[in-house]
Amino acid sequence: MSAKRARERALPDLHHEEPFTSLGVGFLAMTPMFVTYEWALVAEPGAGENTGRVVLGLFLGPLGEATPWVRWTLLAALFVAALARVRAIGVRVRPSVARCVLEGCGFALLLGPALAVLQALGGAWLPPLPPAGDPTQGGGPPLSGAALVFGGAAWEELLFRVGLYSFLYWLTLRFVQALGGSTRWGRAAAEVVGLIGSALGFAAAHLALVLSWLGGGGREFDPALFTWLTLAGILLGLLFRLRGPGVGAWAHGLFNAALWIGIDPNVIL
Repeated sequence: MSAKRARERALPDLHHEEPFTSLGVGFLAMTPMFVTYEWALVAEPGAGENTGRVVLGLFLGPLGEATPWVRWTLLAALFVAALARVRAIGVRVRPSVARCVLEGCGFALLLGPALAVLQALGGAWLPPLPPAGDPTQGGGPPLSGAALVFGGAAWEELLFRVGLYSFLYWLTLRFVQALGGSTRWGRAAAEVVGLIGSALGFAAAHLALVLSWLGGGGREFDPALFTWLTLAGILLGLLFRLRGPGVGAWAHGLFNAALWIGIDPNVIL
């Protein structure tokens, strides 16, 4: 084994690697979240499903009662593929996944204070932070409810950050290049459009107007709630770009669970 190869195997930080490697480790780190979400659906039949899971699962709709089994099979296949890919690259799996989880825990502790500090700095032009509680449901069984909002965050990260952010980035970059712009400015514009666009999509997906197309649920439009969901989406988008999807998903899920059990981000103000 060459010295360079040995150094690569010793490095659990994936940001020197290709994007698909970071995505692979991120998916492995999110696997416990998917399992938790599926358990909650089984434990609480009829519980409102996460928007990200519903949108990404639309193509399975025609399968009827077989849908859950097919979804579980696909998740298992993606897990095996991600594991094989990451191991083939030479990245150590357990340290890399552990890093994602630990960083996610740390950033989950910072999300609430970050939003509270933004509110304090914003003063008159930012509305007050909404109170703790699930933004789309009025309550529920403590364990299964917390499991739903925790595990559902992984589906939202796949839809809004891995999916929407990446698509808007690609589309904007191609658009700028088609107009004759430089790749440097195209990438800068793509980052802004991807970040803001995915955050707005994330916020809109919590509204009744949008969820009515997916079976109902959500809240009526409220400027304060929409503002803070958008800001939260921007912070999560930055986490996705800077630390990878696994870190963002764990931070998002643990923050959701904290809100569900009543930990209020206003407490530090």
